[in-house]
Amino acid sequence: MCNMYDEFLRRVEQYRFLYKMTQEEVSNKIGITQSQFSKMELGKTIFPNHVLKSLSDMNWDIDYLVTGKETPKQSSEIIEILNQYETENREEFLQLILWTLKQGIHKQEKEIDSEIKCEMQVLFCRNNHEKSTSLLYEVREVLGLSQHAMAEKLGVNIKKYRMLEKEIIQPDAELLVQIYKISGCKPTLFLYKERMEETIINDLWTAVRPEIRNELITFLKQAEQLLGR
Repeated sequence: MCNMYDEFLRRVEQYRFLYKMTQEEVSNKIGITQSQFSKMELGKTIFPNHVLKSLSDMNWDIDYLVTGKETPKQSSEIIEILNQYETENREEFLQLILWTLKQGIHKQEKEIDSEIKCEMQVLFCRNNHEKSTSLLYEVREVLGLSQHAMAEKLGVNIKKYRMLEKEIIQPDAELLVQIYKISGCKPTLFLYKERMEETIINDLWTAVRPEIRNELITFLKQAEQLLGR
C-alpha cells in the first residue's frame, strides 16, 4: 500500500478522534459493522466509494483526508452569480465565466498549483465535448495517456480500468489517492459528480488573487448588462 494511502488512514483516525467518536459510533452512522470499519482504518481492507460518501455526509472533509489539503466550504460569489440564471441562459453565462476564469488563472499562472491546473483543464475538456463523458476519461485526456498507460499508473488491469472509466464501478479510496497523485484531481469530484462543475468553478475562483477577482467581477457585471440582466 502506498505511503499516501497510509497518510490517508492516519488522517481518518485523527478525524475520528477530533470528532470524539469510537469506531462503533462511526460504523453505526454509516451503516456498516464496527469490525468492517476497524479493518478499513487499519488498512486491511480499502475504504470503498460509498463509505467515503457516507463519511462526507457526516461533514468529514474527504479531500483533506486524501490530499492533506483543506478545501473551501462555502460557495463563492461567482457561483451565486451563476445560480441567478435560468436554465436557458445559464449555459451562455457559464461559458463567459469559464473564459473569465481562464484569464484570471493565466494572470498568475506561476502561482497556481497542479491541482488547480488539472481542474481547469478538466472543466474545459468537459465543456468542449458535445456529449457527456466520464470524469476519469477527462482526466486521462488531460494527462494525454492511453487507457493501458492510465491503467498501469493506477495499478489496475485494463478490464477494471475500462469499467472505472465507463463508471460501471466507482474508485475506492486507494484509487482516489492514486488519481490525485498522478493528476491532482480532487477526490470529491468523483464522489459528487452532479456538483462537479460548480465545485471546480468555486476552487478556481478561490485560487485567483482578491484583486484579480475584483477585476473579473466588474467585467462580469458589465457582461450581465449586455446580456440584458
